[in-house]
Parts: sequence; C-alpha cells; structure tokens
Amino acid sequence: MNITVNVEMTPEDLRRIMGLPDVQEFNREVMAQMLKKMQEGVEGYDPMAFFKPGVMGNADMFKQWADMFGKFSSGAKS
Repeated sequence: MNITVNVEMTPEDLRRIMGLPDVQEFNREVMAQMLKKMQEGVEGYDPMAFFKPGVMGNADMFKQWADMFGKFSSGAKS
C-alpha cells in the first residue's frame, strides 16, 4: 500500500515548524555592514578578495568536469 501526502507551505512556514530561528534581519545587518566596509575601502574588505576563492574554485571545478567528460567521450578509463 502506498500513501502520498502533499503539503503546501512557504519556506517561512517550514522554518517555523522546524523551530529554526528567523535570521533574515541578522543577515541584512551583516550584509549592510560588509557593504559599508567595502565601499569605505576598509582593509580586508576588498570585493575581489571575497570573490576570488569562489571564482577560482569554480574554474578548477569546471576544468575537472571538462576533463571528466572528455575522458567519457574518448572512451578513456580513469
């Protein structure tokens, strides 16, 4: 016997049901402070310093995927 139950709820409803805290205001405040420090040029808050690890990581991940698909298409074994 299979039983299917569909429940429609918003992410906010799910957060409340799970008992998780509402951190939206905290996130807004943290982001506002980070943006202010970036705009003021505070040491350690260079936008490129924040994004470079993610961009470089994505480039490396893309290269790995491309290599893997290249091996698959050529029939090479890993």
